[in-house]
Amino acid sequence: MKQKAPQISPNKLYATLLKKKNESDQQQKIVKSPVIQGNVYINSLRNNQGQLKVDAKKSRPTSGKDLKDISTVLLKKTHARQNSKIIETKENSQNLTQSALQLLQKIKAERPDNKIGQIQTSKEILQYHQQLIQKQYQKLLDLSKQTEHNQLQQQQQQQQQQQKQKLFKGPRSISNPDISTLQLCITKAHAKSIPGMLYTGQTKINQDSYKLIQKFGTKENDWYLQVSDGHGTNGHQVAQFVQEILPAYIEQEVMEAPYYYDRDKTINNIFKQSFLKTNEDLLNSGIDVTYSGATTVVVIAFENILYCANIGDSRAIIGRYDTKLQVVELSKDHKPDCFLEQARIIQRGGRVQAYSDEDGNPIGPARVWKLDEDVPGLAMSRSFGDYAASQVGVICEPEIIKHQLLPSDKFLVVASDGIWEFLSNEWVIETVNEYYKKGDAIGACNKLTQAAKEAWQREDEVIDDITVILAFFK
Repeated sequence: MKQKAPQISPNKLYATLLKKKNESDQQQKIVKSPVIQGNVYINSLRNNQGQLKVDAKKSRPTSGKDLKDISTVLLKKTHARQNSKIIETKENSQNLTQSALQLLQKIKAERPDNKIGQIQTSKEILQYHQQLIQKQYQKLLDLSKQTEHNQLQQQQQQQQQQQKQKLFKGPRSISNPDISTLQLCITKAHAKSIPGMLYTGQTKINQDSYKLIQKFGTKENDWYLQVSDGHGTNGHQVAQFVQEILPAYIEQEVMEAPYYYDRDKTINNIFKQSFLKTNEDLLNSGIDVTYSGATTVVVIAFENILYCANIGDSRAIIGRYDTKLQVVELSKDHKPDCFLEQARIIQRGGRVQAYSDEDGNPIGPARVWKLDEDVPGLAMSRSFGDYAASQVGVICEPEIIKHQLLPSDKFLVVASDGIWEFLSNEWVIETVNEYYKKGDAIGACNKLTQAAKEAWQREDEVIDDITVILAFFK
């Protein structure tokens, strides 16, 4: 027999439902916090609403009257609750929208692909700026190189123009009133040559010769100074030939040299080639040079730069006064007994020996001889001509010395061995210095030639030819 379900009065049922509903509302208010973080509010609301539906379903009334009464009450409550929810929903929706936007922005900013895009964009911008800076730097570098190139070209053009002007052929003169007075260059020059005397007392043929040219390189302060000392039967002809031919060769080579040439190297080559050509022409000139020849010393002054080329025993020196008067040698005498000169002569089948008396004692300077003959007996190891001596090591290649003038350099003396045989270098510069102070080059030349002549008369039975050139620096 079936048992009947217990009967619950409508009032009691209504009270129970209302109580549960109030509890549910309280729970919803607690869950609906004004601070919304993420999905907390949405999930809590959904859970509470779902639980309310389950509870309501469990306590659903069964009779029609109960349902009608409950429906009326719930309908009123529902409308009030819905109006309240609409207001809350609007407020919450605004907050939710703002929070959602902030959340979306944060998520978007934290996405890896966005960060990569930002990094890539930054790298691209950095690369662009680097490329731009590099281009600008390259432009500046190219501009700087172009400027340097232009400046270098201008300097080269100026140097070339100066060299061209220097190499133009100009007039010659020993004395010129328009001469420049630049420092460290020749401002005045004079030359003098006197013949010697035989042991018979007769005046001999002057076998010395000289050449003095101003404006040698077309510039006012470029000078050419040359002294040649002949020896042997035809020594005077050899010296005169050299005096005419050698300067012409040197000048021609200087004029034809490129204006951008290396001066030191070119001048050395010009000297050597010009000396060699002059000697070849001399051998083919018809002059008998078997036992005749000439020594030669040449000084070229390119403003304050001097080049000296020498063969033999003629000599060039400079008088310098710094704290005291001193000698600067521009050339070296080529004597047969000098170590290198003697070695060359012996190597080529010659011998070096002085004259000797009956007892075999040496008399006079060392001389060059053939190995098995007492010829030619030449007292120098370098010269023009002298064909017999050239077969045993006597050469015409000059020894070249470069000298840059200093403010303390006062004058230049170029002379044949007629001056140097009995007058020392020190005595010569002391004597010339007294005339240099007065600016008297002519007086200095007269004094030197006269003093040399008197020394020959005291020391020897003959007098050699005497030639000197003086040049004053300022």
